[in-house]
Amino acid sequence: MDAEPILRCQFIENDKQPYWQPFQNPDAIQWFEFVQNDSKQVAIEQFLKSPFYCEEQMLSVQLIRVNDNDTLCVKISHACSDAGGLKQYLQLLAEIYSNLLKDSRYKPKPNTKRRLDQKSYFEALGIKEPLTLLDPNAQALPATWAFPYHGVESKEMHVSMRRFSGESFDRIRAFGKTHAVTINAIILTSFYRSMFQLLNSPAGDDREICVTMDLRRYFKTDPSQDICNLSVVMTPRVCRVEDEPFKETLRRVSESIEELRNTQVELTRAVGIEAQEAIEYSQLLTLFQAAMPQLIETGKFSPVITNMGIISPLQFGQIPAYDAYLVPPTIYAPGFLLGVSTYNRTLTLLVSYCEPSHRTEDIDALMDFMADELNSL
Repeated sequence: MDAEPILRCQFIENDKQPYWQPFQNPDAIQWFEFVQNDSKQVAIEQFLKSPFYCEEQMLSVQLIRVNDNDTLCVKISHACSDAGGLKQYLQLLAEIYSNLLKDSRYKPKPNTKRRLDQKSYFEALGIKEPLTLLDPNAQALPATWAFPYHGVESKEMHVSMRRFSGESFDRIRAFGKTHAVTINAIILTSFYRSMFQLLNSPAGDDREICVTMDLRRYFKTDPSQDICNLSVVMTPRVCRVEDEPFKETLRRVSESIEELRNTQVELTRAVGIEAQEAIEYSQLLTLFQAAMPQLIETGKFSPVITNMGIISPLQFGQIPAYDAYLVPPTIYAPGFLLGVSTYNRTLTLLVSYCEPSHRTEDIDALMDFMADELNSL
């Protein structure tokens, strides 16, 4: 937290303009815990389900020991960082640990550089007044479907995961190279086809899945500034075609993504967020709160997929981390979020959800459909 000061701050929701404020007594807050357990998975889920020690804190870390196996769990608030920032924090943590092994007196220098935000993205593009690019008549298309949900009551969090490692991962990667498409497009295609199957969607009607985009990819960043939120969403649309082979759906999904990128949809989304930030915080919050009952009434809420990318190799001193994956935030019904991450030749699909609004059998059905699609490549 000394190395990255934002992690020892709290987010103050001022009516006009929210701001970050350091905790007055950070030593009174529990940031780290060491636990021993007979079941790694049970301990991980307990940590994920448990609230932060202090509601306003941004970070919590737990080291779980099962026999001679250690699992490091890092939970970070989305208020201060997206997945791209979390991956950089993991590298920072490994670096600090390795330096402390060499010299127990080591103290990292506080990061005094400004945190990246959308202004950095606009500056990289040479855009001085992004709001001049705002189209006041542009309206987002309404959601056309939703992942099955049963009310909005959320009692208990669960995690569902499917993993593809070794030869399974190599086969998916080779399929992408053969057909000149990204793994992201392959996973999105399997998500579409699995949703079509799960919901028995009518053929010919366009359906959307929101896909997160990391703005860092569009300009060179300093890794020391990466612990921040710098993502937007694009919304490709494809329809269901009866008895269509995977490769044909993949072609149409890839074309939809390429069309959006050619129109610089990420710039349009970033400008839209900039316009929201120009509104007083209390007014923006009121708009969001007013929109939710309307979305619930329609029963439609676009599903989201976030490919959080490749986690760079992690090494703590002489000990490499042999496995790693990222858990996406729990999205409350009617929302639905599928997370994807890759480490050490292992691709992980993961959903964190709450019952009874989402049912385990629906989640597992989707994940099994996707596993079947990807294993058949």
